[in-house]
Amino acid sequence: MIPSQQNSRPWAKTVMKAQDFSHDWDSYVTIKVKSVRAIALSGLHDFSEGDLRIAQATGFIELLGARAGALRTALQIGFSLAKELPPPGFALYDTLAVGTLVLPASCFGSIVQFANCPTAHFRIGGDGSCNAIATEAPLLQSGLPIVEA
Repeated sequence: MIPSQQNSRPWAKTVMKAQDFSHDWDSYVTIKVKSVRAIALSGLHDFSEGDLRIAQATGFIELLGARAGALRTALQIGFSLAKELPPPGFALYDTLAVGTLVLPASCFGSIVQFANCPTAHFRIGGDGSCNAIATEAPLLQSGLPIVEA
């Protein structure tokens, strides 16, 4: 009796299958937080980091995430005393995918705690309007707004 080819090489089942490791940045991508940088500020001056400019800045947090394909990932969160805050954003660069958020100054302490949670994840992509941080990845999967056709 000759053993079948299928059973004699079970490791070969996926050898020829094409794999797609690209990310759909037009949608949203959830990334695990790998490291956190933070600074507390007076609120008397503006602060800028890269393309993000924060008026009356009281703090800034940068979450560096796991790589997504060839890109490094980051979520930059600014905190401000200003009455009007800039909209969230998202941009792709040669080696970096970065989302931005600017939140009211009163949120700074809470977001620092979120960011330092061992299971923290962030979501970036699209037009940036759904950029977010959570203590667990599943919260980011279910937290997208419902778009009715």
